[in-house]
Amino acid sequence: MTGSGTPPASPPPTPPSGDGGQTGPSGHDPAPARRDQHRPPTPSLLDDLVDGVVPEAADPDRRRRNRKVLIRLSWTVLAALVALVATKGADWLTSEHDARVTSEADDKADRAGPAFSASVRLNTQYPEARIFDAPFSPQDKKTLLAMQPKGDPLTPFYAAHHARAVSFTDVHHPAMKVASPGYSEEWLMDLLSDRKASLVITDLRIKGLTCTPAKAATVISVRGQAGGSYEGMLFDLARSPSTPLITGDEEQHYGEPFFKYKKIDLGNGAAPEGLRVQVTSGTQDCSWKAFETHYVDANGEHTQDITNNGKDFTVHGLSSHPQQAFEVRSYGPFVHECKILGGGRLGC
Repeated sequence: MTGSGTPPASPPPTPPSGDGGQTGPSGHDPAPARRDQHRPPTPSLLDDLVDGVVPEAADPDRRRRNRKVLIRLSWTVLAALVALVATKGADWLTSEHDARVTSEADDKADRAGPAFSASVRLNTQYPEARIFDAPFSPQDKKTLLAMQPKGDPLTPFYAAHHARAVSFTDVHHPAMKVASPGYSEEWLMDLLSDRKASLVITDLRIKGLTCTPAKAATVISVRGQAGGSYEGMLFDLARSPSTPLITGDEEQHYGEPFFKYKKIDLGNGAAPEGLRVQVTSGTQDCSWKAFETHYVDANGEHTQDITNNGKDFTVHGLSSHPQQAFEVRSYGPFVHECKILGGGRLGC
């Protein structure tokens, strides 16, 4: 008899042969590999950049995409260059225009107002003679002839009789060929221009001239008082009020028209110009409104008047029939009476 008990366990079933139901040598499932074959590739950083910056260039075909990107970049660069050139060109044109406008404004401001300033003063520092409207009375004549060279007796005498200081060195010089040799009066002019542009004075004329017969009938000259001829110009009103003549002992063209050989440069930093102007009127008393200057600058020829601080200029001549003449000397009698010769000439 057999004993009762639990039957033995059956062995596990043997898997079927072949590949069915097996995972392969590695034990991995092949299904994921098959699924990866159909998954789209992961976008690269360049793809993301193109999609974000140039979305219209996105294309599955990378060659087409790159070509689109290149074209887009080329147009962008070209547009930037055009914009840069346009901006720079506009800036250049604007700056040129602004510079031109500024220059024109500066030029206009520079030309505004008088071209130069002129200070004028009558020079009585070294007179060679004095003229008087009326002859001296017998008592005045006696007082004058009795004077001695002590102290300064003449100055108060001149003042009491309203003497007018005059000169004669240039007027009496043969080279001047003065029509009626008499006496001259002299003005000193200081000319200054603060203009940036240069200008040249090419002519000087007497403007608004009127004359009458001279009143002065008496003259006192001082022998040896002549200070010589100074560089400048002389107007002989009996000959021409528009042609000043050259003065100056050392001048090569002494007695010839001043502006034929000389000019006066002002502006553009030029130093102030000093001018000595003599006027002789022979046997007439004359007055005029101004000295009219003609000057040239970059804009052509212009005129400007030099006035006498609101007053007329005046010059006094000696009558064609003088009544008295005296000469002060450093020897013999201090004051000597002269003879009146024919034609108004004086014999001292």
